[in-house]
Amino acid sequence: MNTSHRIGSFFDDYIAQINTALQNVDRCSLDQVLDELTRAWREGRHVFLMGNGGSAAMASHMTNDLNKLTIIPDQRRLRAVSLADNVPLITAWANDAGYEHVFAEQLRGLCQPDDVVIAFSCSGNSYNVLSALRLASEIGAATVGITGDNGGQMADMVDICVRSPIDAIYQQEDIHLVLSHMLSMALRERIAAISKRSAAPPKALILAAGEGTRLRPHTLHRPKPMLPITGRPILEHIIDWLKRYGISEIAINLSYLPEAVMEHFGDGADYGIELVYSLEDPMMGTAGAVRKLSGFVAESPLVVVYGDVLTDLNLAELIAYHHENVIRDPKTAITMSLYHVPNPTEVGLVDVDSRGRIHRFVEKPAPEDVFTDLASAGILVMEPWVVDSIPDATFYDLGLHLFPDLLNAGKSIYGWKVADNAYVLDIGTPSKYEQALRDWPLRMRRAIAHGVES
Repeated sequence: MNTSHRIGSFFDDYIAQINTALQNVDRCSLDQVLDELTRAWREGRHVFLMGNGGSAAMASHMTNDLNKLTIIPDQRRLRAVSLADNVPLITAWANDAGYEHVFAEQLRGLCQPDDVVIAFSCSGNSYNVLSALRLASEIGAATVGITGDNGGQMADMVDICVRSPIDAIYQQEDIHLVLSHMLSMALRERIAAISKRSAAPPKALILAAGEGTRLRPHTLHRPKPMLPITGRPILEHIIDWLKRYGISEIAINLSYLPEAVMEHFGDGADYGIELVYSLEDPMMGTAGAVRKLSGFVAESPLVVVYGDVLTDLNLAELIAYHHENVIRDPKTAITMSLYHVPNPTEVGLVDVDSRGRIHRFVEKPAPEDVFTDLASAGILVMEPWVVDSIPDATFYDLGLHLFPDLLNAGKSIYGWKVADNAYVLDIGTPSKYEQALRDWPLRMRRAIAHGVES
């Protein structure tokens, strides 16, 4: 029997070629795509997918994978939308604006800043795809190109380019299908791991030991965290904010006029929480305060909040981002919230890369040493093992000592940028206190109008 035209040898060669190409796909670019998909899930963003011909089928297929394969009980769902599926809408836009704009016109009405747009194009030169990518970049969305071995024009337009290193288009499409499944399942595993880490709510430490000398005369007879805003102490606002995110076990370190805090809050039962007080004499520094409470810190992460920070930032997103960092980088020690400041010489500045990892931390630099306006917002999430790396019974500061020491030891600290619509105010001076008195009542009214208790 003539076997020269049987499938066996062709099958073996075909699979070997696909396998070789898959082994040569750039893993770094895949990691970047996975990070963007995780961010979109964590922040509730949309993921839009598009392509032509076989790539349109691929966009539709990956949309299905992302919507169904990533479902984890009790976790938010990823919102993926294919721009290649709505035939009536596509033909309407083709008739009105030309086929080269059918994807861009859909994005124009749907896409928001920080959404993710994924384009499939083996050539990387499909005009309607390129037109949509240009618009997505203008909007402020993250752009991903999944393409062939060359990448075409698309390679230089997107934030992340994943190439399929093989010549034949039909085999490039095979690789795209495998990558779709791999990315969707990797995202599912990451969400499941975050869900497992999130099962037990973290504990929190509020740093409230300072004398508040810059706020005098307001702090002559009461500690700074007890200054009233809308008739309630700053500490009460912080505790309510922590409770809103399921945190009920809270420690407070105290040194200056501790009785004012202890008499007001008692054991915390009246506020629906369990309070632990840590009295310091002398003061141990912000990191030393954490070490002194080593018995309070459990196996879950610790949220550390400065007692003079008034905020309504989304703590759930910060904690989820911290879990994400630990899962993809086991060396993660801390995730800190970051925001842009007008007074960089008065705060701790950070040097952060495109993946959120902090490489340098400078506490209150001299004017000539200022290198950014991005600073710590005074809220961070810490892995429990970090507590053991802090010297016992020694004055030790987070910014001056712990952060640089962790970085020097090869550990990872990540930064999470506070959303533009969140409120963060360090009440460290009389002018900032006056600002809080003006701002917070308005903020509370807006929160109540949106159904959020303040």
